[in-house]
Amino acid sequence: MFNFLRVFFVALFMLQACLVQASTQSNALDKGSALGVALEKLSVLQGFSADFEQVLTYAEGGKRVYLGQLAVLRPGKFRWHYVKPYEQLYVSNGDGIWLYEPDLLQAQKLQDLGDVDPIVMQLLDGRVSLDDVQVLQHESFDDGLSSWHVRIGRKEQQVEVWLGVKAQQLIWIESRDMLSNRNRLHLQHMKQIPPAAEIFEFTAPEGVDVIGAIE
Repeated sequence: MFNFLRVFFVALFMLQACLVQASTQSNALDKGSALGVALEKLSVLQGFSADFEQVLTYAEGGKRVYLGQLAVLRPGKFRWHYVKPYEQLYVSNGDGIWLYEPDLLQAQKLQDLGDVDPIVMQLLDGRVSLDDVQVLQHESFDDGLSSWHVRIGRKEQQVEVWLGVKAQQLIWIESRDMLSNRNRLHLQHMKQIPPAAEIFEFTAPEGVDVIGAIE
């Protein structure tokens, strides 16, 4: 079965093809700008939940669309629930990650959180300092949307992403690779209140095979 979260983290969060060229000119983020205010709001939240639409658009034509719900709770807790085109659940209470695939009646305990905690995940978790955001390009549109091409991080950890902001709220995150493929995560119906801690715990339902569990 197709691994949605692997696509998300590899193609969006861990995209090394978007590392910045040394000659790229950038400017410090204006903390009073729409993006600065949006990121500051995100940084002070204890947690949030939202629906999401993830769209992978390929340069040669075609796209894939995934729908689901996302919840984040500091520190280090997240829940990705893919609903369409079929169901997969990834959930972490900060100690490893559970992958649950209802159609396969299978659950797996993944070992390492390190691979899913790069800079953009830190952005969603409110752990990115505004001082570590450099603006490469900014464009505003008539409908109140603004698009920001930014560099996030320091030194060898820097990556480039595109961020969409409307009404001083982050509404999408996009990565692009060197082949001009795009991976955009739209955040919808965001609730800026901490989700209940129990939703980040996982117990395999009766009859589900559990593999790779680590005690």
